[in-house]
Amino acid sequence: MLNNLIFIFSVLVLLAGCAVLFLDVVVSMRTDRCRVGVPGEYVAKAADDPTQSTKASGFFVLAVPEFRYEFEGKRYQGKSANLFFHLFLPAGRLAVPFVGGKTYEVFVNPVQPTMFVTAGEQRFPFLRMVGCALALVGMALVWWAMHLPSFS
Repeated sequence: MLNNLIFIFSVLVLLAGCAVLFLDVVVSMRTDRCRVGVPGEYVAKAADDPTQSTKASGFFVLAVPEFRYEFEGKRYQGKSANLFFHLFLPAGRLAVPFVGGKTYEVFVNPVQPTMFVTAGEQRFPFLRMVGCALALVGMALVWWAMHLPSFS
């Protein structure tokens, strides 16, 4: 009975990892449509700003840059569709590769102009990292559960 519960838990962890990876694919497909480059001004926020969703330094820092840009005569401001994740971010280092008030190229989705990505997107996004970790842990647990001695 215990072996069955361990096996079921292992399969659920593996399926959760696969679900997160599927979500990452869906998000990546949506952001792949962001192809029109326009200049965007990075809107820096103070570290103590209550609207900030990140820490200035420490372990597991997740940062989402905010930009102000113009597309087809309309002005937009919002958070990027890409995330910047750091396992450890020392004090004094930038969580995103942008400096407040400077202009950078952002890539807008022409069908949905409120969606954009920055040129500095990380190579290994946060969702992909979590999905891979869950899937690997799930596979290891399934293997372990299949090799447990039977107590019946």
